[in-house]
Amino acid sequence: MDEHSSITSARRSRFANSNFKVRDLVFYTIAGALGLDTLGAAASYGGQALFWILLVGLTFFIPYQLLMAELGSTFPRAGGIYEWGKMSGGRFYAAIAAMLYWIANPLWIGGTMFVTVITAIKVLWFGRTDYLFGGNKIADVWITIAIAAVFIWSIMGAALLPVGLNKRLSNIGAAFKLLLIGLFVVLALIFFLTNHASGVHMGPADLLPSSALGIIVSGIIPVMVFKWQGFEVQVNVGDEVEDPQRTVPRSMLTTGGLAFLAYVIPILVTIFALNKSQVSTSSGLLQAISNVTIVLPHLLALPLKWLLVPVLIVALGASGSTWMVSANRAYAVAARDHVAPRSLARFNPRTNAPSTAIIVSGLIATGAMVLAVLINSFGAGTLQSLFTLVLGFTISVNTLAYLFIFPDLLLLRYKQPGARRPYRVPGGMGGAWLVTILSMFYTIIVSYFLIFPDDGTIKSSGVTRVTYELTQLIALGAIILLTAIFYLWGRAERRKDAQNEMIDGGPQTSDQPDALVEQVPGRHN
Repeated sequence: MDEHSSITSARRSRFANSNFKVRDLVFYTIAGALGLDTLGAAASYGGQALFWILLVGLTFFIPYQLLMAELGSTFPRAGGIYEWGKMSGGRFYAAIAAMLYWIANPLWIGGTMFVTVITAIKVLWFGRTDYLFGGNKIADVWITIAIAAVFIWSIMGAALLPVGLNKRLSNIGAAFKLLLIGLFVVLALIFFLTNHASGVHMGPADLLPSSALGIIVSGIIPVMVFKWQGFEVQVNVGDEVEDPQRTVPRSMLTTGGLAFLAYVIPILVTIFALNKSQVSTSSGLLQAISNVTIVLPHLLALPLKWLLVPVLIVALGASGSTWMVSANRAYAVAARDHVAPRSLARFNPRTNAPSTAIIVSGLIATGAMVLAVLINSFGAGTLQSLFTLVLGFTISVNTLAYLFIFPDLLLLRYKQPGARRPYRVPGGMGGAWLVTILSMFYTIIVSYFLIFPDDGTIKSSGVTRVTYELTQLIALGAIILLTAIFYLWGRAERRKDAQNEMIDGGPQTSDQPDALVEQVPGRHN
């Protein structure tokens, strides 16, 4: 190890141990992937929500988990999704996957996540979603933007911390998420048992699919698929994992079981403990909790509502920072491989955080947030229509990334058959084909119908079809164009580096942290 590496390692050691063990990865993944912002949205579809989340869980989530467990344990490394794509389809193929995966996260944080925070404040602190900060629309816009900006940049600040500290924040966020879900389940059961849930309740017949096909493919399935995405956040910190070839599959499967319960139980309780009208108005977890706090004495319910807001903000913030660490490390690795500007590959040598990429993510999230607020506020929209509009775009961008990730399992099975695979998808090549086909089927369905949804989804978004589809297509076109520009930019820098090496007579010294320069176990250079 050279002097630079020794100094870097010494600096890193002062910021706490960053090695992830099984328990760390479980909480880290729960913090990043367990979505609170769409839990109520899933339940609001009524009794059929249970049918759909179970169906999608069995036919999408389980294959997806098996697929990721094999890839993550066979090729554990920093920026896993980029490295897999590079090995299976080449640099540009991997660049598209990395860009979509990277940019979806600031769009999510500057979209549904900040809307969830604003909704929670208005519902729990002021009693209604149509409350206007400052008493008028103009003041409401500025105050909303200010609150959202503080929230967004707090997430970016947390992501800039050393991975060891970020891991601890993720543990707190995961605990808060499970606490909120547990609190709702307990209050909803008390609500039901004390006869507060008067009215017509769901029955067994309500569990069967009841929506029109357009709503199913444009609304229900995308939400359910989005809820199951993100459990590979741990693979992009593969270089920080202790014994990843054993730890990754164990943590992946453990997290999957815990997430399954954390999704199914509250949806089940919502459907059967609340009456039909209450289920339909529980558009978010915090709204659902607010609906059942009437079982508590007023002196207890009021401070609980005020306390739940910061708890939710911390839980969502931890989720956002976890994704920021994972996605930005993946894109920084891509930039280091010259498929994006070299500046995005810059890591802070003291914290090992991809600082430039995170700051750029913060700027994208802030821009998306401001644009969404202005379009919604001056277009006769509501918080619900804003949530619907940004949720559709967030899901579509995030899901499109998986179109370039899921095929890596099959491609690498054929291209690198001799690679040591500590965990294999059961069933040989037939099993590998099956999990890939199932995962890709849902990904294609969701990608198409989110860009071209049914009329009901358009109506709920509060905008015209032309506005909705142009919003999706122009933004996606801009992302692809940006990918191509960044790719050409990175290639030009690579050529310049090659010319400099020829002039200087040898390779240049890398200024990247040794954690990303060292060979990772299982890596094929």
